[in-house]
Amino acid sequence: MPPKLKGKTQKKKIKKSKDESGSVEEQYRRAVLEVDVLQDHLALRRQIARQAQELKKELREKLQELEGDLQGERDDKQAIYSEMTRQHRSLEQESSAHIRSLEEEVTELKIKLAYSQNALQKLQEESERKAAEKEAEIMDLRAQMENMEKEYETLLHACLDKLIDKLNMAEFGWKKQALSIHQQYKGMLQNCGLNPLDI
Repeated sequence: MPPKLKGKTQKKKIKKSKDESGSVEEQYRRAVLEVDVLQDHLALRRQIARQAQELKKELREKLQELEGDLQGERDDKQAIYSEMTRQHRSLEQESSAHIRSLEEEVTELKIKLAYSQNALQKLQEESERKAAEKEAEIMDLRAQMENMEKEYETLLHACLDKLIDKLNMAEFGWKKQALSIHQQYKGMLQNCGLNPLDI
């Protein structure tokens, strides 16, 4: 802040000294001194005013630069916000499309799963039916085999009984024939003078 004017105090002193001395020369010297002081003071004020103007200019330029930077930052911020908004919308659209696609895929898979479960149930029922049929057929074949075994066993026993009867009859015939042959040879040996018991 510029210093206060000293002119008033100096004027008072000049007035006092005027009253005291009253010489013109002294007044002139004092007036010159006062003018010099006022000129120095004015030069100082001009210098301060010039510095203030330069500082004001610098501050104004700085303010304009800061305002430009601020506007640039605002523009960048707006551009970033616009880009982020666009990207957000794009991501939302992509997400919505992807969700719709996944939902459609899930629906298709549910239909396929229901169809597969239906087909599997039918296959299981068919398999169970065939297994029951095979089991019944196996049981029937086993029953037939058991009947056949019984029939064959009965037939075999009957055949063996007949064979045994035939063998018994044949044995009886052979014994009879052997006895007859034995008697014949015995008679022939006795006719030849031989004792059959010695032979």
